[in-house]
Amino acid sequence: MSNIKIFVTHTPNKNDYLVENPLLVDVIAGADYQTKPVPQGMERDNNGENISAKNKSYCELSTQYWAWKNVDADYYGFCHYRRFLTLAPLDSTMKKLRDDRGQVSSPILNEYTVKKLGLDRYKDMQNYVEQYDCILPIKQDLSKLTTPQGVKKTVYGHFAGHDRMFMHADDLTILMDLIKQLYPDYAKDAQQYMNQAGFWGFNCFVLKKEWFQKLCEFEFGILFELEKKIDMQKYNRQQSRIYGFMGEILSCIFFYHLQKTHPELKFGESQLVYFEYTEKEQPLVPENKETLPIVFHIDRIPPYLFNV
Repeated sequence: MSNIKIFVTHTPNKNDYLVENPLLVDVIAGADYQTKPVPQGMERDNNGENISAKNKSYCELSTQYWAWKNVDADYYGFCHYRRFLTLAPLDSTMKKLRDDRGQVSSPILNEYTVKKLGLDRYKDMQNYVEQYDCILPIKQDLSKLTTPQGVKKTVYGHFAGHDRMFMHADDLTILMDLIKQLYPDYAKDAQQYMNQAGFWGFNCFVLKKEWFQKLCEFEFGILFELEKKIDMQKYNRQQSRIYGFMGEILSCIFFYHLQKTHPELKFGESQLVYFEYTEKEQPLVPENKETLPIVFHIDRIPPYLFNV
């Protein structure tokens, strides 16, 4: 049986609902900024060799770096506290519920929705993962999404269309130049990828160990050089998350290149589910023993998630 670790990144000081599944490893991304006691069962990304202090610009990639340098596994996977890969065969019912980003949305993450989506079926998930070398979320078509500059037909155009929003368009030019300089064997595929509209995104995936290590070498090798060339002194909080966004682009270029150069590998797809509300629900406490609390909150009633 393969050693599979799916790392679920969490924002510091949040009290998220934790999915009970032995394949999932809950990690505080940016644990250098954790001021509250660490919840039981959670890992921190500031142990061993790490870039936890860079989390505000690297986002969930600080956990990816920590896992790369400190954790041994046969498969490495990544999800977020509000985005989970189902790691199951694609479902026709799910397909009908996908939005333009290929995601299925749920208003809440709790015991009911976990069971409904099968996020606790670790044996089935294990069997599914072991069939593949790489598992990616449903690919988005960015030409169907708008930007502040209108709809764009390519990945490059989509990100450049958010100039001054969450990155600067000029930074994309620097990124592409660095790929040519540092990884010339990727350059042609990188250009081809950026000139089409398919995008996996969100830094969510599962990879066998060999390919995960190669991804990290490629991704962080470029990002650390990119840091030297970009002056973020005048970047606002959103723009300062640039390396997390650039990591999304780089990982997609890596997957695109891997598909073209290693056709013998087995690639799978998994549904990505987005949860709007993820914090643990607090039990109601009556004001006195004779009070019977009856509360209805229509947004928290989950059975309508799927009509199956």
